[in-house]
Amino acid sequence: MPSTVAIVSLFNPSDGVLTNAAALLNQVDAVVVVDDGSPQDPTGILDELANLGCLVERLPENSGIAAALNAGISSVLSWAAKPDYILTMDQDSLLDDGYVAALQAAATAALAAEVPVGMVAPGSVRGLPVRRGPMVNGIQLGGEPIQSGLLIPVPVLERLGLFQSNLFIDGVDSEFYLRCTAAGLRAVIARDAALDHTLGSPATARVFGRELTFGGKPLKIRTAADWRYYYLFRNRILLARQYGRQFLVWTLKGFLADYRHLAIVTLLAPRRQVRLANALNGIRDGILGLSGRRPD
Repeated sequence: MPSTVAIVSLFNPSDGVLTNAAALLNQVDAVVVVDDGSPQDPTGILDELANLGCLVERLPENSGIAAALNAGISSVLSWAAKPDYILTMDQDSLLDDGYVAALQAAATAALAAEVPVGMVAPGSVRGLPVRRGPMVNGIQLGGEPIQSGLLIPVPVLERLGLFQSNLFIDGVDSEFYLRCTAAGLRAVIARDAALDHTLGSPATARVFGRELTFGGKPLKIRTAADWRYYYLFRNRILLARQYGRQFLVWTLKGFLADYRHLAIVTLLAPRRQVRLANALNGIRDGILGLSGRRPD
C-alpha cells in the first residue's frame, strides 16, 4: 500500500479542527499540522492535536498558507523514510470515509494507464463545482483543483519544487496546477472521493437596502472575507504576468470570472465599499508587481 502524510495549515484554529484531524488520522500514515503564526494563542488546541497523534509545527509569524504547507512538506521530505504522497489540507475540510484510498487508487490507475500524474483531486467538493477535463486511456482528468484535499506524489514535489510562497494566499493552488501542466503532468479526478470544504460566507442580497427574493425566499450570494479580495485580485495579475502567454485562455477566463464575481457582490452584498477597496488595492499592487504579505 502506498503511504501518505497529510499536511494541515492552521490559523486561529477552533475546536472543529480536532474532528477533522481525527478523520485524517484514520486514513493516512501521519498528520503534520502547521500553525501559521496565529495571533490568538493556539497552544491548547495544538496540545490536543499532539495528544491525538499529530506532529505539530509552529511558524513564528503569519507567513501565508503556502509557507505553512511548505514548512510541513519540507519537514516530511527530510525524513529518512519519505512517503509516496503528500495530502494538503485546510483546517476546515473534512474527509469522507475512504477518501485517501480513493485518491491513491486513482493515482495508481492513472500511472498504469501511462497518464503522468501531477496531482489527484476529489470528484466532489460539496458547495463547489469540480472542474473536469477529458477522459484519457479511461482516466478522468480534471481542471484546476482547489488546494485542500489534494494528493501530490512526492517525486512531483521533488522535481518541481514546493508551493509559491510569495503569493501568500489565493492562487497558490492555481500556480502549482499551471506549473504541473507546463511540465506535462496532469490533474486526475478520483470520481468516488468527496470532500466537505467551507467556501466563503453566504450573505442576503440587497439593492438599495431592500432584500431580494427568489422563489419566495431570500436570495443568497457567497462572498469571501473582505481582506481576501486584495489577494484574489493582486495574485490574478501576478499569475497572468507569470503564465499569461503560455496559458492565455486560462488567464482570460480567470479575469472574467473574478471581475464578474466582483460586480455581483459589489451590487448585491453588504460591505461592498470595503470589499471593492481591497480589490482595487490588490489590482494596483498586482500591476506594480508586489507580492508577499500585504503591508499592514
